[in-house]
Amino acid sequence: MPAQPLPAATSPEDAALLLFAHGTSDGAGATIATALAGELLRCGPFAAVGTSFALQAPSPKQALESLPPGRVVVVPLLATEGGVARMVLPRLLAESGAMDRLTVLPPIGLDPEVVGIAADLADSAMAGARLDPARTALLVAGHGSVRRPASERSTMALVDALAATGRYGEVGAIYLEQPPLASKWRAATGCPDVVVVPFFLSGGHHEEEDLPAMLRDGGGALDGRAIDGRRLWLTPAVGRHPRLAGLIRRRALAALNRN
Repeated sequence: MPAQPLPAATSPEDAALLLFAHGTSDGAGATIATALAGELLRCGPFAAVGTSFALQAPSPKQALESLPPGRVVVVPLLATEGGVARMVLPRLLAESGAMDRLTVLPPIGLDPEVVGIAADLADSAMAGARLDPARTALLVAGHGSVRRPASERSTMALVDALAATGRYGEVGAIYLEQPPLASKWRAATGCPDVVVVPFFLSGGHHEEEDLPAMLRDGGGALDGRAIDGRRLWLTPAVGRHPRLAGLIRRRALAALNRN
């Protein structure tokens, strides 16, 4: 979804941020969005920072009703410009009847700075385990879809950017819902040491339960313990990196400064 500029620039102190995430049907998918909102509110300079979700409360309409009047920058905590970004979010925002006060940014997972965030997660894991990056495989774990190509495109763009650094022995992708599945991580690379970086921005069951379970099913201990001659480490998700709040802040401020 392209950014939606409003006619005139607005002072950040008079504007609000609204983070949007998938959420979960049981209401347990707000952890990352809530933490980011708290950090962004502490850092300022925005008048308010709210959270909203597709699958749990508050919806964008409910969240906008609780924000002060004035301009709102909407930041999708999404990894890809798939159906949620292109169809679900616009529909939910339209329900608010407040489109004239909104600037909607592209999914934050598409931002070029995410490459550095993913690399930092991988490098930290490798340094902690005293691994040589040139002899270690880095696998980016994406959601994937057998019906829509957007998730694979964004995941492979991140894979290609990480591979272009020339730092790692091998860089590839695994997925939750399309081949190569995360449970087949051993077949995705021949390197004995593997670091997996989850390309998830808003948390929830995929990050906390599904991916770890699939990696374990494939014979991974997640913490570097050797199983059948292979070692695997699972890093925190991209959405949990402390640099993400700063990235969101910079992109929102740039949007507010545009005429």
